[in-house]
Order: sequence, then structure tokens, then C-alpha cells
Amino acid sequence: MERSGIKGSLFAAVVDDLNQLIATGAVGVTEVEAQLDAKELELLDAKINTAGWYDIHTYHRMVGILCSAEGGDSREYWLERGRRAARRMADSGIYQQFDYLGRTKASAAHDAESRFRAFGKDVRLLLSLQAAVLSFGEWKTVVDPDHDDRYRVEIRGIRGIPDGIFLAATGTFNEMSALASPQRPHRWEYERAEPDLAFIRMTDPA
Repeated sequence: MERSGIKGSLFAAVVDDLNQLIATGAVGVTEVEAQLDAKELELLDAKINTAGWYDIHTYHRMVGILCSAEGGDSREYWLERGRRAARRMADSGIYQQFDYLGRTKASAAHDAESRFRAFGKDVRLLLSLQAAVLSFGEWKTVVDPDHDDRYRVEIRGIRGIPDGIFLAATGTFNEMSALASPQRPHRWEYERAEPDLAFIRMTDPA
């Protein structure tokens, strides 16, 4: 396993997207060669093992090429990347966490306090998805010290990991929330507090 890796199921998607842009001429081969090393370039022609692990920095560089080619705000691009990844994972049927979205504990609770406690359990379960697709970081759900009616996810042990990776995770959280509660999905925002610590904060009351 890569020390800082991403699951092949997500890595395969960025390889496919990049190859499509190369094939259509939307991004030049020279540009790709300037940003990827020889081993990374070989991955564009390789069969990606969806159950394997791939270097997170290679993934980040490939997504950076896509972002530059497709334009737009880089922060929003990473968020959308995460939303799309969540939809692909839900459609794949591989990740059991998505089967749980339609029957969350919070949806069965009747009063506000019970819903809040139950939602915390839901978030902790859904955090297990990150462990399934990222091989680094310690993810923990806590009550937001600034808002006692909200949660935040604390991510430690991430020094050197680019912000884009966690913006994508935030996009995944937002999409999962929308799948779990279409009428009133919880919204999440990303903040890098320190080089080795980041937060994904819930912005709406539970």
C-alpha cells in the first residue's frame, strides 16, 4: 500500500478523465509530460487496479492538469470532484456506507437532541468511507467547540498532503448528506488549521 495513497477506484476515474482530454486535444501531450514523471506517465496506459492503492501526490498532479484544462475556480473544482466521486461510489455498489444513507439513525429520531446525537453516529459511520479510499490521516468526529449544535470532523497526521484532497472529501461529505437527507442536507466546509490539522465543519444546525 502507498504510504499516502488513494484507492484505485478513484484513481482510475482521474486517469480516464485525463486520457479523454488528451484524446480530444483539450490538453496537450507536451503539457502532461511537463507535469508528470516517467512512472506517472506510464499509468496513463496501464490497467488500473481498482482495489489497489496509488500515490496521492500523483493523483493530485493529474487532477491539477484537469482543473487547468477545464478552467474554473480550483477550490470549486475539487469540491465538485468529490461530489462526482461520491455519486460514482454510490452507483458502483462497492461501498456499503451508501446503502446506509437511506436509513440513517438521525432520520429515525423524533426530537432535536436525539437527532443530533444520532447524526453524530451517522457521521462517524460515514467517516469509515474515508478510511476505505484514503490510506492516511486520522479522522475524528467531535462537537464543534464554537457551535454546540453542530459537528466538525478533525483530520490529523496530514502534513504535506495538499488541500485539494480534503476539499474533495468535503465535496463527498456534501453529496452524501444530500443523498441521506434530500429535503434538508447538511452542508460542510473545509479549513486547514495547521500544517498537520484540518477541519471539515458542519455549517448548518442539525
